[in-house]
Amino acid sequence: MTANSAYELLEYAYNKLDFSQGDLVSSKASLSEITLEEWIEKGDWLELAQQVEAEKVFFINNNPVIIFAKCDTQEDEKVRQIFNKIWCMARPSYLFLAKEGELAIYDLTKPPARSIEDWKKNNRPLEVAQNILEVTSKLYQYRREQIESGKLFEDERFETSNQRADQSLIKDLKTVRLALIREGLSENKRKYAHALIGRSIFIRYLEDRGILTQEYFEAIAQNNATWKALLNAPDDQLNMETEAKQHYIKILSDKSFTYALFNRLSQDFNGDMFPSDEQEAESVEQRHLSLLQEFLQGDIDPQKKLFFWAYKFDIIPISLISSIYEEFYHESNTENIDNGTHYTPSSLVEFVLSKVLTSDCLTTHPRILDPCCGSGIFLVEAFRRIVRHRVYQNQRQRLSWQELREILKNQIAGIEINSEAIRITAFSLYLALLNYQEPPDILLQIKQGQKLPFLIYQANGLSEDNHFNNLVCDNAFQEFSNSEDVILSRNFSSQCADVVVGNPPWGSPKTKDKKGTKDLNIALQWCQERDYPVGDKERSQAFIWRVFDFLKDNGWSALVVSTGIFFKTHDKSKEFRQKWLNSVLLKEVVNFAHVRDIFFKSGNKNQSSASISPFASIIFQKVNQTELTFKDQVVTYWSAKKTAMIKNVQAVILSVMDRRGIRQSELFYNDSLWKIYYWGNHQDAGLIQGITLAPALKELHDPNNSGQGFTTGSAYSAPQWLSKYQNLPIPKFQRYSSIQKDWFTSSPKKVHRIANESLFYGERLLIKHGISQASRKKGEIIARLESENFSFTNSVNCIKLHDAEEWKYKIILGTLWSSLSRYYFFLTSSKWGIWHDGIYKDEYLSLPIIFPKDQGIREKVIDIVEQLQNCNPIKYSIEHPEGKTPEKIEAQLTELEYQLDEAIFDVYDLTIAERDLIRDMCDVGIEFYYNHINSKAVKPVESYPQQNQGLLNDINKNRQTQKGLEGYLQAFLDIWNRELEPDGEFSWQIIRPQFQGLENPMLAVIFSTQEYGEKPQPVSQSEQKQWIEIIDQLARQENGLLVPYNSHQIYLDGLVRSVSDTEIIIIKRNERRFWTRSMAREDAEATMLQIINLQESQEMI
Repeated sequence: MTANSAYELLEYAYNKLDFSQGDLVSSKASLSEITLEEWIEKGDWLELAQQVEAEKVFFINNNPVIIFAKCDTQEDEKVRQIFNKIWCMARPSYLFLAKEGELAIYDLTKPPARSIEDWKKNNRPLEVAQNILEVTSKLYQYRREQIESGKLFEDERFETSNQRADQSLIKDLKTVRLALIREGLSENKRKYAHALIGRSIFIRYLEDRGILTQEYFEAIAQNNATWKALLNAPDDQLNMETEAKQHYIKILSDKSFTYALFNRLSQDFNGDMFPSDEQEAESVEQRHLSLLQEFLQGDIDPQKKLFFWAYKFDIIPISLISSIYEEFYHESNTENIDNGTHYTPSSLVEFVLSKVLTSDCLTTHPRILDPCCGSGIFLVEAFRRIVRHRVYQNQRQRLSWQELREILKNQIAGIEINSEAIRITAFSLYLALLNYQEPPDILLQIKQGQKLPFLIYQANGLSEDNHFNNLVCDNAFQEFSNSEDVILSRNFSSQCADVVVGNPPWGSPKTKDKKGTKDLNIALQWCQERDYPVGDKERSQAFIWRVFDFLKDNGWSALVVSTGIFFKTHDKSKEFRQKWLNSVLLKEVVNFAHVRDIFFKSGNKNQSSASISPFASIIFQKVNQTELTFKDQVVTYWSAKKTAMIKNVQAVILSVMDRRGIRQSELFYNDSLWKIYYWGNHQDAGLIQGITLAPALKELHDPNNSGQGFTTGSAYSAPQWLSKYQNLPIPKFQRYSSIQKDWFTSSPKKVHRIANESLFYGERLLIKHGISQASRKKGEIIARLESENFSFTNSVNCIKLHDAEEWKYKIILGTLWSSLSRYYFFLTSSKWGIWHDGIYKDEYLSLPIIFPKDQGIREKVIDIVEQLQNCNPIKYSIEHPEGKTPEKIEAQLTELEYQLDEAIFDVYDLTIAERDLIRDMCDVGIEFYYNHINSKAVKPVESYPQQNQGLLNDINKNRQTQKGLEGYLQAFLDIWNRELEPDGEFSWQIIRPQFQGLENPMLAVIFSTQEYGEKPQPVSQSEQKQWIEIIDQLARQENGLLVPYNSHQIYLDGLVRSVSDTEIIIIKRNERRFWTRSMAREDAEATMLQIINLQESQEMI
C-alpha cells in the first residue's frame, strides 16, 4: 500500500476534521482570497507563517491556534528544527506536521528540544495518524468543533505547560536581569542592566535578520588583532543551533570591543537607540558582559532551563520583543525571580485596537496618541495595523522607507512620564519600522547614512526632517497648549488626536510612593480646574478626562481601565459616571474581572487572582457637545468568563452568551446596572428593581448603635471598658450553632480605632464583611443574631434596630441567610464578584426587608431560623455511635435551607420565574464564579429526560427532583404552549450528536408545532445525521429576520435561536449553565420577539 503524501494528509485533515469550514487561511493567500479587514487582523501572522514555511493557519477570533506544515524528509532532526522554528511564533497552541505516511500533532506550549536525543525523549507527539483513514479515527479529538468550543482544552491531557515562547522569553530575560542586578547593577545602576538586555535583543534581532553580518563586525575590528581573533574563533556548536549567529556572543568576551560595537551602532542608527552615557561604561564590568554571554549561549544554572539558544529573533513576533521592557518597567524591587508578568499581553492589545483602528478609520489616516505609552506596545501595534492596511491597498507590495517614516511621523504619538520607558517606546517603534524592510534596503540606508529618526522630544531641540519629536517624556496632565515650544503646543494640546489608546495607571499610588502621589496631585488639579469629577483619587477616571481632552470631535478612544470606574460608590465616582456618560457615546465595554489573572499575573506567586486589580476595556466616541444625544445609543457590554479555552489560548475569546445590550440612557440614570449585568441580564435587573420597592434595612436600623467593631493595630491604647469583653476571633464566626466558651480570647490592649461600646452588648445582628469561601458553599453570607456580650473586629458589622422586637431580628436573619440576599448582594455589591469579595455596611443596609403580615408565614420563617440557629448535630464516631454521618448532616442543612428559601420567597411574594432566577444565580452563576473551569456549571447536561423526544406531559414536573433538561423544557413549554392553546402544543426533540463516541460540544433542542395530545412521530435517523441536517438547514437560510447563523460560527458563538412557522430550534453549548430554567425563559422571550419581527416583515410584504 502506497503511503499517503504529506499534501494528501493535510488536505484530508482540512476537510474531514472540518477546519476548512472555519477560519483556515493559507500562508500564501492572495488578494482575492483575503479581505482588507482580514489582512489587517491576520496579515503579519500569515507572513510569519510563510517565513517558517507553514502551509496554513487556523484562527479563532483572529488568534492563530493551529499551524499546519509539511516536512519533506523522514529525518527526526528536520522535524525538531521545524518544531523549534514554529515554536518561536509564540502564540499558536498546536502544530499539525505532515510528512509522507504520517500526520503528527505537537503541543507548541511545550519547550523546544536542544538535541535530537532531547527531542526523542521529551517531544512525543500528542497523536499520530499514519494514513488518511486514521486522520478521522485517531485525530477526531482535534476536530474543529472541539477546538472552537473549547472542549479540547477542558481535557487535562491538553492543558498547556505554559512554556510558549512568549512566556519562556520573559522568564529567561527576568533571570538575566536578576543575575545582572545581583552582580552589582542594582539601584541607580539598574537602568544599565536594562540597557544591556535591550541592546542584546536588538543586536540578536539584527543578526538573525542578516542585517549585521561578518563584514559589519570586521569593519569595527579593523586592525585590532585581539578583536579579529575573537570574531574568527570557532562557533560554539554544543550550546547553539547550527544556523545561529554568534558574532555578538563572541564580542561580549571583550568589554572594549563590546562598547565599540555599541558606539558604531549608535552612529549607524541613532542616539535614541543607544544614548551615550559615560557612567554606564564605568559601571558595567567585564563580569557583567561575561554573565550575559553565558546566558545567551546556553544554560548556566542547571536548576533553571533557559531557551536563549532556541530564540530566533527574526521569527519571534515583534510585538512580544517590544513588550519585554514593560515587564522590567513594572518589576517590583523585591528581585523575586518568580514574580508574574505585568506587561500588557499582545493579544489584549490587538483586541482593544481592533475595535477602533478599523479599515474605515485607517482610511482617514488618523493621528493616534497613547498618553501613558509605557514601553510602547499600543503604539507598536497601532503602527503595524496602519502598515498592514497600506500594504494591502498597495497590492501587498512593501512600503518604501519614506512611506514608513511618514506613518511614524504623522500618525504615531506618545507621552510617558518615565524617561527609561520612553526610550523603550522608541526602541520598540524602531524594531517595528525595521521589521517592514528587507535587510539589503537597511544595509543600503546604513551605507548612505540614513539613520533612524529621533523620536523623543528634546526641549529647544531640532525640528528638522530626522527629528520627529512625537514621543514626549512628561506628565500627561501638563498643559502643553500653554507651552512656548510650538512642537508641544501644536502636537500635544487639546484636540490633537483622532484616536487615543492605551492602558493608563489604575487605582491610586501607595502611601510610600511620593513621586506617584505628586504626579497624581497634578492630574487631580488638572481635572479640578476643568470641573471634571474624580472619585476616590482613581487614576483611571482622571486619565479618561485627559483622553477626552486630547480627542478631536468625533474622535475615538480605546482604553484598558480599572473596573472601579463602574463600581465605586463614592459620590464623586457617581458624579464621574454621570458627567462622562453625558459627554460621550459609549460603544462597548468588556469586563475582564473574572479572567484578570489570565492576562495579568500577581506580583507575588503566593497570592491569588484576588490580588490583581480587575480591569475592563472601554470604547467611546467624543461627540460635539451641541450634537450629543445618547438616548438611543446601545452599549454592548461583555463579561468575559474564565473558560478552559481562554486559559489555555491566553487570548480574548468572548461568548455571545455573555453579551448584553444596554441603553446608555439606562446606565446614566441607574449605574447599579453595571454590576447587575456583569453576571445577570434584564430579567435580573427587573427583579432587583421590584425587590427594592420594599423598605431598606437602613430605614429600620439604629445608626447610633450600629457599626463596625474595633480596628486592630497599635496606634492607641484601648479604653479600659474593652477589657471586660471577651473577643470572638473571626475564624470562629460561623453561621449556625451556638458559640463555644473556649472560642473567646482576651480583647487587645492596643487598637488602631475603637468602636462604640454599645455594639458589644444587647440583642444585635452581626454580619461578617467578607464573603466566606471556606464554608459548605463558596460565597456564603455569614450572619448571626446574638445577645451575649463580646467584642469583635471591624471585619464584623453590627446592626441594631430601632424597634427591638426579637421576631423582627429573626425575620431579617432569615432573609440574610436566604438565597434571596445572596442573589441580591452578588448582583449589587461593589466588591463581591469583582475584587476582595466582601459587602460594605452601607450595602448591607440597602437590603430590602419585608416583615410578613401573615402570621403563619412569620411563624414558619422563625421556626426554620431557630432550627438552624440550634443546629449543632453530633458527628458519628466510635465515641458517638448515635451521631450522624457528614452526608446526613449535609442533607439536613440543605433541606432546612431549601425550606427557608421557599418561606422567604413567600414573604417577598415572588413568582416561579423569579424564584428560578434566584436559584439559578446561586446554584449555577455564583458556583461558576468561584470554580470557573472546574465548575459544575460548565459540565455537560445530564441525560434527562432519558427519551429524546416527547411532549410537556412526558416531563418530570417535580422541581426538586428534575435533572438535565427537564427544568429547561418545562419552563420553555409553559410559555410557548399558551400561544397554541387550546388546539395545539409543541413537541420537543433533543439532539446530542456524537462522533466516534466523542460528544459534540453542542446540544440542540427542536420544538415543533402539532395537534394537542398527538404523540410525536418517532425519528429513525441517528442524532449525528440529524445534527448534520440542522447545520445544513441553517447554513442555507438567507439573510433576514430568521437570524441565520453561519454554520462556521456556531461553535464559536455557542448560540443559535432559529424560528420558522412550525419550528423553533435552539442550539447552545452543552454546558449546564446554558440550560437552566431561567435560560429557557430567556430563549422563549427571544424567540417570541423573532416571531413578532417575522410576522411584521411578512405584513410589510
